[in-house]
Amino acid sequence: MSKRDVLAIVGSRNFDRHMAIVEARDIIEGVLKRQRPDEIVSGGARGIDYLAKVIAGEYGIPFRECLPRNQRWEPDGFKARNIEIASACTRLLCIRSRSATSYGSGWTADYAEQKLGVLVWRVLL
Repeated sequence: MSKRDVLAIVGSRNFDRHMAIVEARDIIEGVLKRQRPDEIVSGGARGIDYLAKVIAGEYGIPFRECLPRNQRWEPDGFKARNIEIASACTRLLCIRSRSATSYGSGWTADYAEQKLGVLVWRVLL
């Protein structure tokens, strides 16, 4: 039995221009049409995480939401949630805003790629 193909989609919460969200939607849909994962996993934040959930529903792809247990980086907060996302996926798509002031999704992509050997695609809008 082959391993399930799980695509993590992570990214920025806010974008400084509406077209960036339109571009992000096009990117996500393009990946889904080409790759057709068995499941999508994301972090439950507004922005890219929410967009991933909506698009997964539109495409009928099961969606798993990993939520932090608290609103801090550690312990059991965003870092643990991001490790859970990275550990659950076989591929990861990171869509970040050029105006982002935090690096949470970038950290998740770095962790998945450098610590777990996951294939990561990075897009900066």
